[in-house]
Parts: sequence; C-alpha cells; structure tokens
Amino acid sequence: MSPKPFGDNSGGSSGTGADGQTTGGSSILGKLIGGQQVPGGKSKVPAYVNNELLDRLRNTVVGMQRDPGVLLPPVSLSAFVEAAIELAIEEAEEQYNGGRRYPPRPHTKLKTGPPVR
Repeated sequence: MSPKPFGDNSGGSSGTGADGQTTGGSSILGKLIGGQQVPGGKSKVPAYVNNELLDRLRNTVVGMQRDPGVLLPPVSLSAFVEAAIELAIEEAEEQYNGGRRYPPRPHTKLKTGPPVR
C-alpha cells in the first residue's frame, strides 16, 4: 500500500477548489455510516473527537502546509482527514477481512448506542 497525497485527484476524488486544487475525494466515512449530504457529492462525517485531538489535527494540517520540507502538504483539513480515514479503512480491511472490502451494510443508517453484534 503506497502513501496517497492529501487531496490527490486519483482514486475517486471528485472535488476541486476555486484555484483548481483538489479538496479531497468522496467522503468515505460519511458514505459508510450515513452522513449529512453537502454539495459536491460529499457528506459530513457524523463523528465526535476529543478537543485535544481536534486541536492537534488542526495544528498538524497548518504545520504541514507551512513546512517547506513537506512535498505534498494537505490542501485542506478535509483532505487530510479523508486520507487518514481511507488509510485506516484499508488497514482494517487488510487485517480483519483478507484485504477485501466489507460487504454493504443492510441498513443505510447506523444505529446509535452499543456496537452491533
């Protein structure tokens, strides 16, 4: 598995910013768990993260954008999050499902509360 650039237009990415730069591809997690639809074929991700982690995320994206040593910095926070989610999904599929995608879930929306068994 090779690293993917943040905001790369390959592999299903669909959006571009006003300057022609890619702003990330389809919202993988939003599609998986049923997020809020937003313009451009994307979905908001219905997830919570603790405040410290969110602050680190923002600092990381800005830091990478400002660091001249980073060859392909994320074009946006969304592009960074999307790339991280895609990597985590691919790792989970590899480790737990023989490298194959999990089959489609039976219901569009996930239930809230305890994990489904």
